[in-house]
Amino acid sequence: MVLAGGYLVGHFMTADSLPANTTIQGVRVGGLHSDDARAKVSAALGEELAAPMYLADGATTVPLSPASAGLTVDWEATMAKVDPGNSWNPRVIWNTLRGGNSVALVSKVDEKALTSAVKAAAPKFAVTPKDATVALKGTRVLTTKAVQGRTLQIDPTVEKVQQYWPLKQRGNVPASVTRKSPAVTDAEVSQLVSRTLEPTLSAPVTVDTGTTKFSVTVPQIASATTVTSARGAVSAKTDMARLYKATETTRDRLGLETGRDARIVITGNSPTIQPSTDGRGISQANFTKAVEPALTKKGTARIGKAPITAVPAKFTTADAQKMGVKQVIGEFTTYFPYAEYRNTNLTIAANTINGTFLKPGQTFSMDKVLGPRTEAKGYVPGWVISGSVMKEEPAGGISQSGTTTFNAAFFAGMTDVEHHPHTMYFDRYPAGREATLYYGNLDLKFRNDTKYGVLVQAYTKKAQPDGRGSITVKMWSTPTWDKVTSSPLTKSNYEYGRTITSTDADCHPQSPSPGFDVNYSRMFWKNGAVARTEKFFWRYDPTDEVNCK
Repeated sequence: MVLAGGYLVGHFMTADSLPANTTIQGVRVGGLHSDDARAKVSAALGEELAAPMYLADGATTVPLSPASAGLTVDWEATMAKVDPGNSWNPRVIWNTLRGGNSVALVSKVDEKALTSAVKAAAPKFAVTPKDATVALKGTRVLTTKAVQGRTLQIDPTVEKVQQYWPLKQRGNVPASVTRKSPAVTDAEVSQLVSRTLEPTLSAPVTVDTGTTKFSVTVPQIASATTVTSARGAVSAKTDMARLYKATETTRDRLGLETGRDARIVITGNSPTIQPSTDGRGISQANFTKAVEPALTKKGTARIGKAPITAVPAKFTTADAQKMGVKQVIGEFTTYFPYAEYRNTNLTIAANTINGTFLKPGQTFSMDKVLGPRTEAKGYVPGWVISGSVMKEEPAGGISQSGTTTFNAAFFAGMTDVEHHPHTMYFDRYPAGREATLYYGNLDLKFRNDTKYGVLVQAYTKKAQPDGRGSITVKMWSTPTWDKVTSSPLTKSNYEYGRTITSTDADCHPQSPSPGFDVNYSRMFWKNGAVARTEKFFWRYDPTDEVNCK
């Protein structure tokens, strides 16, 4: 009867209020009605529940709004844990009689919203890995630190947020991240600097020839040293050939006899060889043996021995004889009306081109041979094409040297690498088979793909006031083909320009000429038949008639 009475009392106690010792997420709600208990907990924890959570990794923290992330409290489920209602369950009645217990808030999670919120935070954690770097600036060694890569893991971070919500754990939520190490680490760069660069650049190297000494300076060593980073490895190397070249002036001061390469020149009307002479000096091999080991030693007393020996010419008389420069294999002449600027500019160009020698496999570049066409070299202003009219510019008319050289190379069978016909047609040139020049933009290039050397000869005949001048270019070598010829220059699709009246102070009258297409072929002959054919095409714009008023 006593047990039955207690059981009955416990049943009625569960119906009126929460057990005396009940707490929800640490808030005491014992003795309160269920609705009052919920209100008290909501008031006590509301601000904390609404406050943003923080995803964190190291110094990176990103706020996460619970409401935006779909994180809410399931109040019904929470109160059901502490408010059993008018229950006859013995276990519930027993819990009530002993005073109740502590429960945590029950969460409600919108998985889609939470995942979306975590994805939105991901860019804030993203770090691209960066290699540690090392570079030389003069003699200074410059380094940068490596950066470790980082990527936010979405699903594990979503799980971690749910573990912390709501208020199950305090503090920032540790973000789940994947880390990626850089290919080149700080340790690797530090090792390269301490083991290679610091010794290499620590002091000059003294080269002892036995009779005299000279110094290889730290700036010279640095200029020949290259730092490279490839396939996750960083390295440094001193190019001994470059260092040997960098010390050329220093070695010249030793007063040793300098050798001379053989030269092929035109004397009279035939090629002759000016023989080579050997000199005395320090060979690159002996220089390397003396200097390279010293670069690995750190300190001021770095000395290497290199004897003075005979130094053969790089291009000997025997080398020149093997080049087979015997006869003219291609030549061309173009003519020009009298104008002092043409006499001047074309003569300077011809004299500069004259004597250029191409070994097998070498490429001729008019830009490289002539260089900038400046007043300091003697060039004077002349007329050039600008758009569809003629204008005066420095070194005007020099393109005729390009056209003449191109045609000589064309008939010598040289490989066409680059050439640009004019946009307007000049009847003193073969249509389509010509080449204009503009320094740094329009170049003339051809390659010697034969097994013989090619010597370029160029000269002008200056025009007199009542006559015309000419420029001639010849290619001397040994023939590879029986002959090289051009097909007829076939013109078609004629188009005519406008008539323009100009009041510009620098206006220059201009006669009209039509625009047209031109097609032609280069034919290489062997054993009496065409063995190879190359096709060419160009389109000329019409030349406007310009009247000055």
